[in-house]
Amino acid sequence: MKLMLVTFFAASIVASAATVTVTNSIALALTQAQEGDTILVRGPGTFHEHVVIVKSIRLKGTNSPVIDADGSGTPLTLAAPDAEITGLTLRHSGQDLALADSGIMIKARRAVLRDCRIENDAFGIYIHGGGDCVIEQNEVFGNTNIASSARGNGIHLWNTQHNRIVGNTVHDKRDGIYFSYADDNLIAGNRVFDTRFGIHYMYSHQNQLLSNSLSHNTVGATLMFSRQSLVEGNSIFANRRHGMVLKQVDNSRIINNIVAGQNRGFFIQQASQNRFEGNTIATNDIGVYLSNTSEQNLFVGNSFIRNTAQVWQPPFETEQGRNGPNAFTEKGLGNYWSDYTGEDRNQDGIGDTPYHQTDVFGYIIDRHPEARVLALSPALALLRKGEAMMPLLDTEGVTDLAPLMHPFSK
Repeated sequence: MKLMLVTFFAASIVASAATVTVTNSIALALTQAQEGDTILVRGPGTFHEHVVIVKSIRLKGTNSPVIDADGSGTPLTLAAPDAEITGLTLRHSGQDLALADSGIMIKARRAVLRDCRIENDAFGIYIHGGGDCVIEQNEVFGNTNIASSARGNGIHLWNTQHNRIVGNTVHDKRDGIYFSYADDNLIAGNRVFDTRFGIHYMYSHQNQLLSNSLSHNTVGATLMFSRQSLVEGNSIFANRRHGMVLKQVDNSRIINNIVAGQNRGFFIQQASQNRFEGNTIATNDIGVYLSNTSEQNLFVGNSFIRNTAQVWQPPFETEQGRNGPNAFTEKGLGNYWSDYTGEDRNQDGIGDTPYHQTDVFGYIIDRHPEARVLALSPALALLRKGEAMMPLLDTEGVTDLAPLMHPFSK
């Protein structure tokens, strides 16, 4: 009997839902709509207004209608749960970052924002509290005629949990996707380019960064003061400084990523107990910059390919307070090093001698980046040969007891 009543109630809601077509004003159509209704906005056309949704409705645009805030405030605010927005263009918000001017401000739970375009705004999409939202297949970009620091972040999450940020394109913003106090979110399949930090989060835990493309940013991803992240399958390439920065990131897994063509592939500082596995780290000036205050990290099954310096550990940092060294071998399995010169007489895929790097050239290039032009020179080969015979730096460097003869594949 209870099931029959629930089914009847749900059917009644569906039956009572109506479609309200916008004529002159979206705000006016909202006053006429009931909970569960669909408001249909036909384009092309531009609506110069600031819309605040206080009912659980669907706002559906067809043929790209525009909500234009005329340079002030936020064109669209979601203040009711279970609202769904599709097919709109949001344009010309205000530029006051202190007031959180945005293309779309979300202040309620379970919002869905799909197939929208947000342009020339301070913040693009701002989730302020709440959670369980879906932000999917949107394009967010900023005005390149103003300084990047004044554009705001593309997708900004604050004090929110359990959101899905999937398949979006973000470019020409301050940071592409930014989290603060935002836990247990899925960030997958997004493309971010021409920003400061492609993905940037602080004090945010248990997030999943999967299969994102981060390129031509200052830094591909900057993860700070966080724990228990999963960073898997991302393509991080051709960023101007670093591929990925991890500062005070603990107990996380960084696996199967491609990190290529930056000054530093991974910049790891004060991070501990993380697992780096199956990553391709290639053609960076420094493949992994590993601060000596980072400890108990494990690198296994990674492929270090033609980095000018494969791994660099600054020799001038103190060893005080170290709880345990970083490891490059686990259960008889190490990493692939393109500059390994050892042999594999028994053909088991593991080098017969350890790989050891205390690389003076990494020390030089860290202080004089212009020296990278010597990376493939005979002089560098001679320097490294001499370094192997008589180390010039008083540092333990990196030792891989079981170097792989070929790039690792599962």
